[in-house]
Amino acid sequence: MPLGLVLSCEHAAWQLPPGDDLGVTGEDLRSQAGWDPGALAIALEVGEALAVPVHAGAFSRMFVDLNRPPDHVDVIPRVSYGAPVPGNAALSADERARRLTWFHAPYWDAVRTDARARLVDHDGCLHLCSHSFDPALDPDARRFEVGVLYDPDHAFEAALSERLLFGLRKAGIDVRANQPYRGTGPSIATSLRAELGARYGGIQLETSHAVVDRPEGALRIGRAVAAVVGELLAREP
Repeated sequence: MPLGLVLSCEHAAWQLPPGDDLGVTGEDLRSQAGWDPGALAIALEVGEALAVPVHAGAFSRMFVDLNRPPDHVDVIPRVSYGAPVPGNAALSADERARRLTWFHAPYWDAVRTDARARLVDHDGCLHLCSHSFDPALDPDARRFEVGVLYDPDHAFEAALSERLLFGLRKAGIDVRANQPYRGTGPSIATSLRAELGARYGGIQLETSHAVVDRPEGALRIGRAVAAVVGELLAREP
């Protein structure tokens, strides 16, 4: 049976819930500190091409970071990419629990349930998480267009990732493995990898702001990813 696909975009939005004020500027909210520009557009392009819905975070990572496990120190960050978050500095235990219960847990449960369902009715699950990175944070090292993050020691996931890397290179995209971050760092994919086992592959796609800031940039990446992933879904890795 072919592989099943789960799509997610944890940092899809920069907005805060109505009535919540973290004491941060609109400029910080709309920067890398608040969300991943372009990541949702790429995920939606893939989802539309392959008829798969996208799990998308509704609020800024400054409010609660959906790409961190609930017990991680920065799941509700005091500082995000160098930007202080005053509203999180002296957060009460009750407010912390409220955010995790009402915003973090439902998102993770929905993605987890989707992935488990794909493992039941398919030969395996490819979970693709769309993110973006700011090349200005390390200009010399971040000159590429897309990073594919995965665990090299997870055979199923590594095989899928290598095919994705090959396919994107063939499409003319400057792509790197496990850059600008490691694929084994704290994330929803890393946590689900430990939970769901050998036939789950959690791959994080990191696209440069230099790409998504250009006209049609996200569309170009999304279409290329959709074409490669469509081929992956049709066969075993």
